Amino acid sequence: MFPEIDSPALLIESAVLERNLVGMQQLAHQFKVRLRPHIKTHKMPMLAQRQIDSGARGIAVAKLSEAEVMARHGLTDIQIANQIVGEQKIARLRELAEKVRVSCTVDNADNVRELSNAFAEASAPLDLLIEIDTGLHRCGLSDPDQAIELARLIATCPGVRLSGIMTHAGHAYATVGDPERRRAIAREEGEMMVAMAARLKAAGHEVDTVSVGSTPTARDVVRVPGITELRVGNYIFNDMIQVALDVATIADCALSVLTTVISVPSKDRAVIDAGSKALSLDLGAHGSEAVTGYGRIVGRDALLARLSEEHGSVSHSGESFRVGNRLRIIPNHACAAVNLYDRAYLIREGKVAEELKISARGCLT
Repeated sequence: MFPEIDSPALLIESAVLERNLVGMQQLAHQFKVRLRPHIKTHKMPMLAQRQIDSGARGIAVAKLSEAEVMARHGLTDIQIANQIVGEQKIARLRELAEKVRVSCTVDNADNVRELSNAFAEASAPLDLLIEIDTGLHRCGLSDPDQAIELARLIATCPGVRLSGIMTHAGHAYATVGDPERRRAIAREEGEMMVAMAARLKAAGHEVDTVSVGSTPTARDVVRVPGITELRVGNYIFNDMIQVALDVATIADCALSVLTTVISVPSKDRAVIDAGSKALSLDLGAHGSEAVTGYGRIVGRDALLARLSEEHGSVSHSGESFRVGNRLRIIPNHACAAVNLYDRAYLIREGKVAEELKISARGCLT
């Protein structure tokens, strides 16, 4: 299996990726919302451009450094779905904003003021989105009065402009085995955001963007009238967490890790050369444990039961493993796995078609 690739290595099935990419874009078209893919999943400018070419209206990133990488590779409409705080980062943001269209999120008056001070004499105002907490209880405001007060402050500050509101319904990841609860979270996410936008508009503020984002809630939240933007990332690959949540199947998982059996120390155990540094130790997202084992071994009735840094222990009964066997493992969390590699291999019709550089790997600042 792919003898030209040394293991462990990251593989991407081209046909599955394309199907996932087209499917989400069609969903956005169907419900007349803008699709803004979150590139923190794949971290590859080539795939970001492919999403734009398919109809996406821009991209989202998690970190300023990811935005800088994407801008260097020609992406021009970038939403930083995060707060940018501190003199050093804001100076970088100001420099980036002179080159591409960029926006970021806020939920704090002091942050708004420091952004205003930095952008007061910029060539164009910085677009800000107020982050709304729809249940994850991470960043964001849940009190409409607080959101209105922050919008009022933005309106009085030079160099910044209120673009809209955004949220991430990450608490949907805690609904394994309860699809109705997941759908309810999606409806709540959408309805809370539309109601918040209405309150802001009634207070005299323009709200051009009502941005929601979470792969598990995507197909339900877009049905809420008033949503204008869908911001999702994991859908392009999917992973075992999405399978556990019943929003994807194994056939929808485009990403896998190629690994080699390096030891068969007992009749019910094999050891592979992919450990936590190749797969991550992720069992869920946002604090939820969603899966059993540390990845799905494709085509084998076996459990990836334990990881150390460089080794994975496979427990099985009735399977035959030999030293040198090649296996493919679907990661639990695609986003975490991708960030462990410098490159990925695009597989088309069973052959290596292209080597892709993961240019935004390790972008933490």
